[in-house]
Amino acid sequence: MTKTYDLIVVGGGPGGLPAAIAAARAGLKTLLVERSAALGGLANSGLPLLGFVDRAGDHVVGGIPQEFVDRLSQLGGTMGHYPCPVHNSLTIINPHWFRIVSFEMCREAGVDVLLYAELMDVKTENDRITEITALCRGEVRSFRASVFIDATGDACLATRAGALCQKAEKLQPPSLTFTIGNVNKERFRAYLKQHPETAKLPDTYGMEQNMAQFDAKAFVFTGFGEFIAKAKENGDYSLPRDRIIFMTLGEPGQVLINTTRANGVDTSDYESVLQGEFECHNQIKELMLFFKKYAPGFEDCYLASISPCLGSRESWRIVGQKTLTADCLTDYATPEDTVTLAGYNVDVHVPHSNKLSIQPVEHAVGIPYGCLVSKNIHNLLVAGRCASIDSSIYGLTRVMATCMGMGEAAGTAAALALQTKRDPKDVDITALRETLLENNAILTTGKKWNYTE
Repeated sequence: MTKTYDLIVVGGGPGGLPAAIAAARAGLKTLLVERSAALGGLANSGLPLLGFVDRAGDHVVGGIPQEFVDRLSQLGGTMGHYPCPVHNSLTIINPHWFRIVSFEMCREAGVDVLLYAELMDVKTENDRITEITALCRGEVRSFRASVFIDATGDACLATRAGALCQKAEKLQPPSLTFTIGNVNKERFRAYLKQHPETAKLPDTYGMEQNMAQFDAKAFVFTGFGEFIAKAKENGDYSLPRDRIIFMTLGEPGQVLINTTRANGVDTSDYESVLQGEFECHNQIKELMLFFKKYAPGFEDCYLASISPCLGSRESWRIVGQKTLTADCLTDYATPEDTVTLAGYNVDVHVPHSNKLSIQPVEHAVGIPYGCLVSKNIHNLLVAGRCASIDSSIYGLTRVMATCMGMGEAAGTAAALALQTKRDPKDVDITALRETLLENNAILTTGKKWNYTE
């Protein structure tokens, strides 16, 4: 039997969750297809949600994404939004609570959720997707819908459907994050105060860390280059990274490490991503030995958890009805067809190197609706990393809060398309924006966020 829905969202991560919830709340019979055993995607790694507050201090992502944060806060699953001189803002989350809240919000909205479901095949007719097939723990199941949303990150649905897509010749490398427990943060802070030079950032960052940020409950540290140099001399460090990056978590003594790097790996290619998993797991072993031997405050640490999978930074992107280009940074534009705001920086893990480059963006820019709409597949929208964004500024939009904002916009647009019997590309953008604003989305800058400890 083939089940039929109004909307099918493929990918249950930061892009897909708000898309499915928004559409179901608007009355669509919605199916959310996820290949793993849980909802949450990259949020299940423990990485902070970046992009809720921009460099100017404006709250730029609201609606369903902010609702996630509010519900997490009630459960002790987040410390809320914190300022950061490098990342603009940090929203530290407990990934286990994020999973639980994801299930709750989907159930409350009436979303049908399909787990353990790997996309196998996509059928199209007259440049429209008609049916998808998924392998569900050895059982093949098929589903039909009027509209589809690709929230897979790697454009798995779009590429199989024959949508016009593009991929940079050299891709930003993925990483595998992991959590360390029993870290003595006060010992780390004592070393930092005696050696502030360890937090000095290279010119490629475009900004500097400050000592005050490390007194906050939530912070990201980038440094320890002196220990990397020493470890290299001793043959104890071979990773393609020139500095350590870690961030605090809400739990006492725990930090999340974002330092592994799988150069040359394409997460949309099976053989390549397999190579990346092996490489990064080996790097975690090397890093654990490094921390215990060299890093102040990490002498008695232990490996607490590893992210469920590689975190991809870049792969396939659709060619949309519109493409966001670097021109948006000329005047920090929020055009009239903006459906969500990108409040991060142009963050580039330089391919095939050990470097990271960050171009600060002074305040959020608007992502036009057309960036979420396929140019040639008439009933396909996207949410998240595979949106139509030029590779030169791709690092601006790939963070999770921005992907969540795109998701709510795509799900809301799908509902309007079906309610008005139009293709997604013909949706009334004024009506779309009005609906998003009614649901507490933020489409213009200027609303300051009041940071509190």
